[in-house]
Amino acid sequence: MNTTLSSIALATSLVFSGSALAAGGAWDSAAPWGDAEPVQLTEWNTFGSPVFDNTPDIGAGTISLSPAGATPFGNDIYTLNSIPTITATLAGTAGLFDVYLRVATQGNLLASNATLNGVNATSILAYTGKADLGSGEEQELYWVWNNVAGADLYTFQFKAAKAHILIDQVALATVAVAAVPEPSTYAMLALGLGILGAASRRRKK
Repeated sequence: MNTTLSSIALATSLVFSGSALAAGGAWDSAAPWGDAEPVQLTEWNTFGSPVFDNTPDIGAGTISLSPAGATPFGNDIYTLNSIPTITATLAGTAGLFDVYLRVATQGNLLASNATLNGVNATSILAYTGKADLGSGEEQELYWVWNNVAGADLYTFQFKAAKAHILIDQVALATVAVAAVPEPSTYAMLALGLGILGAASRRRKK
């Protein structure tokens, strides 16, 4: 009963907080990939459904919550009493990439671990401040997986650490990295330079 009342109270405070939506849909921190131009960028600044949304504001991808115990609040998702796992997908391309997951929340906090195709990473805090909704914190976190070989599908998963989280924004990005030559490539290069050097010496003689 107390949990239900606290949920109603928080939801009511959200509704009557004039600033709660004012900062929504705008990142407070710089993009974690810096000046690099993402090969792919998918971003939700607004959510059409608290359960499933395959129409991001930028790019193409899907996002879903399980269990589906969340409710829409303005353009955001409010998790009420549930502690959902959020799954986001992005179609892959061939190549080698640093892959980013970026999330903005208010209220309680997300769990620090997230996975990309089952591979774990730990969150990095990019921004924190007092939540606009008057309770808890506003946070922007990101996760990065380095030197990822392009896959047919990237599947990201992250979780709420507690109930009562307002999910404001989610972004997925891939940034191309230069492939590091294999040791055998260096060996062939050294052999080729050696042959050129020997040929040059013969000509001088």
